Amino acid sequence: MLNYFFIFSYSLMHFARYSLNSNFTNMRNRLLIFFLSSLVVVNIAFGQNQIQVNPKIREVTVYLSGAEVRFSETIALKQGRNSILFNGLSPSLVEKSVQITVGNNVEVLSVSTQQDQLRLEEINPKLKILSDSIERINELISLINNQVDAYQIEKETLKQNQRISGAQVGTNLSELTKAADFFRERTLKINNALTALGKNTLRLNNRLNSRKEEYDREARKINSTRYSVRVTVNSKADLTAEFMLRHLVSEASWEASYDIVATEINKPVTLNYAAQIFNQSGIDWNNIKLTLSTGDVSLSATRPYLTAWVLNYTSNANEGYLNMITQNVIRNDSSTRTREEIATSELNTSFDIEEKHSIQADGQPYRIDLKKEKLNASFQYLTVPKMESSAFLIAKVTGWEKLNLIDGVANVYYGSTYVGESNINTRLIGDTLELSLGRDNQIVVSRTKVEDNGNTSTLGGKRIESFVYQIQIRNNHKSSVLIQIQDQIPVVQEKEITVEVDDISGARLDVPSGKLQWSKNLEAGEAVKYKIAFAVKYPKNKTVNIRKSRVVMTPRYRK
Repeated sequence: MLNYFFIFSYSLMHFARYSLNSNFTNMRNRLLIFFLSSLVVVNIAFGQNQIQVNPKIREVTVYLSGAEVRFSETIALKQGRNSILFNGLSPSLVEKSVQITVGNNVEVLSVSTQQDQLRLEEINPKLKILSDSIERINELISLINNQVDAYQIEKETLKQNQRISGAQVGTNLSELTKAADFFRERTLKINNALTALGKNTLRLNNRLNSRKEEYDREARKINSTRYSVRVTVNSKADLTAEFMLRHLVSEASWEASYDIVATEINKPVTLNYAAQIFNQSGIDWNNIKLTLSTGDVSLSATRPYLTAWVLNYTSNANEGYLNMITQNVIRNDSSTRTREEIATSELNTSFDIEEKHSIQADGQPYRIDLKKEKLNASFQYLTVPKMESSAFLIAKVTGWEKLNLIDGVANVYYGSTYVGESNINTRLIGDTLELSLGRDNQIVVSRTKVEDNGNTSTLGGKRIESFVYQIQIRNNHKSSVLIQIQDQIPVVQEKEITVEVDDISGARLDVPSGKLQWSKNLEAGEAVKYKIAFAVKYPKNKTVNIRKSRVVMTPRYRK
């Protein structure tokens, strides 16, 4: 505001110098007009109470893409106009999302945003410490360099004096010996000192480079841009009012994470529902009230329109609106994390976290446990001998759909053993969630080709290839188990090729896919055998690739 006084004073003096060349009356009139105009300018500047605030984050609602940050500050206002500048807001602030709410007797006149560039050391105090350390190390290196220069000058002076002494005539041997001893001892001390100083310089340079690398590493993490929000209000009296500021940030998100624990067969399965929260907004969230939501903040205010609800066997969408193009409010073009589609329930779900949390703006996942549920499950074994001679324990979990889960990664545990990682894809799962709990070596599985019964022959213009396989399952458990066995016969897509099934040992055959399936309750120690026999006929002048093969990556070593 002092600038207004300087401008007014300078203009007044300039006007006075100009007016001395005019007559007194004109000067008086002009001076009066100029004085009154200047008072208007100064009154406008000083009639508005200027307030600066560094607001503190109170609450954050994190969405699957983006977050809403809320501040609240109590501010003393003067009667009339007040200009409040909220400083230090996130560099990923969405400008169109800024909202201000203030108490009674205060009218909001305008809200505007602006970008500021802060010094890195203002944002991260660690950089100030590193900068001071770098400066001190440079000073120590300079002091050492000064000592080196002094020793070098002294060394050069000794050389010059040695030449002068050696050139003098009449110097006796005793004086010459003393001089030589002096030059030698002094030169040795200088060289030793230079060596020690060189080691110190090397040590300090290593420390200096380490500090600079650390400084650069920390500086690269920081976005020096900050937003400010200026709010102009009119207050009816001198009062204290609570301001509520809220805005969206783009660089934040959360994703689901699950731990699924099956303690033993025929016991409920425990589902631990957790969240991984990511904050890259540039501002740390310290001791805040936190809410997680599956809502979509990228949707515009445009009303939705229904599209056709199409059902088929391959559709991943529940309704047409999932494919609806929406306008993005959040600017996601600068995001450092990959964007991907996540399926959620039709109804938005929110999780209010009871305890307050602090989440650093480093982009690292911050885990919060949301809830733990016991789910009913049935267990059975599954084997696909054609693919692998192993039996897998499968847990079929029901009741999961009532939990409003979203797509996410699940860590699966059986007993106290980590089995592996699975994916919960809510668009593809039906009423039952199937989880593989790993291999069970107590169930022995084999599948062999019976060569004696398989042959190749020709009949007319047709080539006939016969195949016979035998599957054997043995239960080495001390109790009975329910096991499902799957295999297949080839599926024909050319009319000139035919498949004749001779024997499938009572398997249920799904004709379109060629899938064979047996369900068997194996008693303790019981073994069972299944036979698969079929023949393939095709023109003998054609080649049909009947035998499927696997692709395995293997290293090659050069001789």
